[in-house]
Amino acid sequence: MPAQGTGEDANAHPEIQRARHLLQAGQVDEAALVCQRVRAAEPDNAAAYNLLGGVALRQNAFQSALECFTRAIEIDAAEPSSHQGLGIAHCNLRQLADAERCFQRALELEPKNPAAHNNLGNCYEQGGDFSAALRCYRKAIAANSSYLPAHINLADLQARRLDYKSAVDTYRKALRVGGDSRDNQASIALVYHRMGLALCELNETDEAIASYREAIARQPGFALAHNSLGGALLARNEPEAALACFRQALQCEPARARMHSNILLALNYLPGVTQQELQAESAAFDEQHAKALMQGRKPFRNVRNKQRVLRVGYLSPDFREHSVAHFTRKLFGCHDREAVEVFAYADVERPDDWTGQFQAQADHWLSIVDMDDEDVAERIRADRIDILVDLAGHTSNNRLLVFARKPAPIQVNWLGYPNTTGMRAMDYRVTDAVADPPGVADELHVEKLVRLEQGFLCYQVDETRVEVARPPCVRQGYVTFGSFNAISKLSPDAVRTWSQLLSAVPDARLLLKSKALEDAGTNVRLRDAFAAHGISADRLQLINTVPHRRDHLELYSRVDVGLDPFPYNGTTTTFEALWMGVPVICLRGDRHAGRVGASIMQHAGWPELVADTVDDYIDLATALAADVDRLVALRKGMRSRLRESVLMDVSAFTANLEQAFRQMWITWCNSTRRRAGK
Repeated sequence: MPAQGTGEDANAHPEIQRARHLLQAGQVDEAALVCQRVRAAEPDNAAAYNLLGGVALRQNAFQSALECFTRAIEIDAAEPSSHQGLGIAHCNLRQLADAERCFQRALELEPKNPAAHNNLGNCYEQGGDFSAALRCYRKAIAANSSYLPAHINLADLQARRLDYKSAVDTYRKALRVGGDSRDNQASIALVYHRMGLALCELNETDEAIASYREAIARQPGFALAHNSLGGALLARNEPEAALACFRQALQCEPARARMHSNILLALNYLPGVTQQELQAESAAFDEQHAKALMQGRKPFRNVRNKQRVLRVGYLSPDFREHSVAHFTRKLFGCHDREAVEVFAYADVERPDDWTGQFQAQADHWLSIVDMDDEDVAERIRADRIDILVDLAGHTSNNRLLVFARKPAPIQVNWLGYPNTTGMRAMDYRVTDAVADPPGVADELHVEKLVRLEQGFLCYQVDETRVEVARPPCVRQGYVTFGSFNAISKLSPDAVRTWSQLLSAVPDARLLLKSKALEDAGTNVRLRDAFAAHGISADRLQLINTVPHRRDHLELYSRVDVGLDPFPYNGTTTTFEALWMGVPVICLRGDRHAGRVGASIMQHAGWPELVADTVDDYIDLATALAADVDRLVALRKGMRSRLRESVLMDVSAFTANLEQAFRQMWITWCNSTRRRAGK
């Protein structure tokens, strides 16, 4: 940003006045030319150097800005804006101690300048001193209650500290300060967008959506606002509307790969989208964002010894309490160190206790939160990783463009995303024969499918100890069906089918739990969706988030029979239900996302709970609901049976995964394709 606080000097050089107006109007090159002419004629004109520093800041030429402001101060040390500009240059060069001294000097010269307080706050925030930053932003507001940047920075920092309620209040104050001035529209759009993000964190989805739409109304080409609107609509189960928003976002900024990833993710929720359509969109992602990044790669230096210890790198944003972590949190520790050396590349913005568990098990740990894709790829190449594993695919906060650069000779996708990445840089995808039957599935993946015989999932239960309760129907006299999946997975087909099931079992109830149900509007819309099929509100029990994981697991004591959604099945929720003794009825779909339930039940030993048609799904659920003795028996033995199955034998699973990795490595060692990226 340019130096702030530069005042209009009535006695200033006319050309300097002209240059200042040009800079304020965004005509940066023209302003620079005027200043250069003044400097040539008047080598000791401090204002010329000051404005040239401002030009350099606009151009992100921070070293040049530093030199210009330093010269301006040498000529006139009493001008506060020069000290501010120098501080901003130092901040951008991460020279925070120098920046702090500059801003403090500016405040000595002009104690009530809100921009100086605000800039000092930015400096402290960059250095991690959030308390000092908050004080500075508040001082800026106290100096000038209409100073919009300080309101925005204060709200952003409150959100960064997870104080979303305070952040929303401050954003609203910023909107009152900013007004509807035409000059403020970009800033106001930014405020509406960021307020929407904070509202989403508070699960006030309807208000967030309204906020995003206000941002778009003020700045129609605001790609991030379109993208965030899509995310909120998907969260409240409007995938078609979400898809339109993601496409609009990508149209505004075609180079934004993560927006294209959101398109692909949304397509997986839509029943009418064919796997061929998904494959075509995945190929478009590769063509638009990834393909060119493989060009010019250097040859790999990995030693082609088939038996040596493999350097395996796992890259994920989800080394934390997250659904994916239920299948990876003990994996690192189970690897045979005579076969595998574990590297973890963690893009975890909010580490938690689970993050620490992952880190403790890895041989090497690197946080990549502040690294760009190119730097991460270079680090992986420098680490001489043999096999690089992606655990996110096209899900949130993925780093697929690291993989697009092909930093490792073998690259593998597993777990996070239920489809092909579409990227030719990705060599393999780990799955099984139930989730991806041989034949058609192979043709629809750019990756080679590696099918683990005992299933591609291994549930690694956490330490939360909650005992299995008797089926609630025994004491209540009626059956309760349930699903704890995200509302975004409750497709119209699933709602219709579950409504038919409730009609077939007239005294039954349906318990649905989802974080999204904290939003009142989402709650109403879900009830209306069932009402459209004749299901009254009194037959639905809607629950949102609960304080602790123990509370979450204990809610399964209120469910007799679990219902797996479709076409996008549950995964962690299905395992949780089985662990808590709740049988789950699944529908076998036509792709991986719709066959995960079948894979789980097959490998757990309950294939009889998998239906091939909607009618069979209803019949299975109806029959199970009517057989209380069977429900009691299942409840008693389900946890022990699951624990003894291949789906919870993490040592055996890890050995199988290592065997698959070793075969990939042998194949690469035997390959004569030694060109870069091969």
